[in-house]
Amino acid sequence: MKQNLINKIYYELDMIRLLSKMSCFVIQNEAENIKQDDFQLIFEDIEKRCWQISEFVENIESHKT
Repeated sequence: MKQNLINKIYYELDMIRLLSKMSCFVIQNEAENIKQDDFQLIFEDIEKRCWQISEFVENIESHKT
């Protein structure tokens, strides 16, 4: 169970890194076909993933013996 939660944490962190790099690339290249609403969705997804990581860590903490 603990290893499964740890794997999920690493997955979510990888996704956050990917979304961050994609956002940075778009901003640096001033992509014209990206709407402001698209950025809002990206940042909402990052926030959701951060909350999930917090929950995973709490679950790991609660299962310590």
